[in-house]
Amino acid sequence: MHPQELVAVAPGRRLNLYCLGNGTPTVLFDAGLGDGTMGWRTVQGEIAKTTRACTYDRANYFFSDTVDRRATAQAAVDDMLALIDQARLGDRVILVGHSRGGLNVRLFTYEHSNRVAGLVLVDPTVTEKLSPATTANYVHKYENYLARGQQLENCERAAQQHALAPEGADPLKCLDDFGAQQDPDEQVLTHTIRAMETQPAYQATLFSERQNLFYPIDSDGDSTDGRSIALAEHSLGDLPLVVISADWFRSITFEGTPTAEQKTFLSWNSEQMRRIAGESTRGRFVNVPSRHYVQKERPDVVIGAIAHVIDLCRGPAQR
Repeated sequence: MHPQELVAVAPGRRLNLYCLGNGTPTVLFDAGLGDGTMGWRTVQGEIAKTTRACTYDRANYFFSDTVDRRATAQAAVDDMLALIDQARLGDRVILVGHSRGGLNVRLFTYEHSNRVAGLVLVDPTVTEKLSPATTANYVHKYENYLARGQQLENCERAAQQHALAPEGADPLKCLDDFGAQQDPDEQVLTHTIRAMETQPAYQATLFSERQNLFYPIDSDGDSTDGRSIALAEHSLGDLPLVVISADWFRSITFEGTPTAEQKTFLSWNSEQMRRIAGESTRGRFVNVPSRHYVQKERPDVVIGAIAHVIDLCRGPAQR
């Protein structure tokens, strides 16, 4: 409900860092689109029992300072490198990324392999080329993309007009829905998080991160972040690596019958994650019945994957 360690990553700008536990290597978590340190509350404390575990808020999110820039994966990587150095998290760290954060830590690993001891990707975002020549059902997908983008742009506009409120109705669905909270501390926390999500910088960054992930910028259909990954991607040697793929339709919380389009996407998405796991000779692919937030629905799987990577990083002498 308040900042932890505010680490200067650029002149006049700080990121909020929250660390628990002791030991090496440090595990640094990066959260998904619109998320921050809260996204790892079911996992961080368990990992901190065996080593130092740190989460942080990306620029413009929650307790980190604001900056006027495009929210690209490359910008996140540059901030992450500065954070690791300035907070003295170690020469080599284990990176854990969920969704959008998964793409960020992948790019970091490709660009700064010498700084990464191990990698865990939790249902990471995989970019897809979006063009008439390469995309099946291109018009339908592009229309869906534009509709979601318009919704986020409307949220940004509403925040600029101070039309969002942490309590009461949220007709544009711009804020996290935590449901009914009975615990007084959880009620205060919910209000605090939603209040920060009403800020223009937060909503603008949410929109910008999504645009840079998915909006095509060339005739091949690459997005800004997709191109960054494509240019940087290479073999990861024997890096300890676990890729967790969420099998949404087998989750106990999934209701209804999946459409053919949903099945096709999930199959494609899972194959991309298998390919990523194969970039390391010590890569492991895990398919788990869960919705997208695996760390909330199946934290045991995420904790087990991180523990496996920690064990490989430490080697026989430290186990």
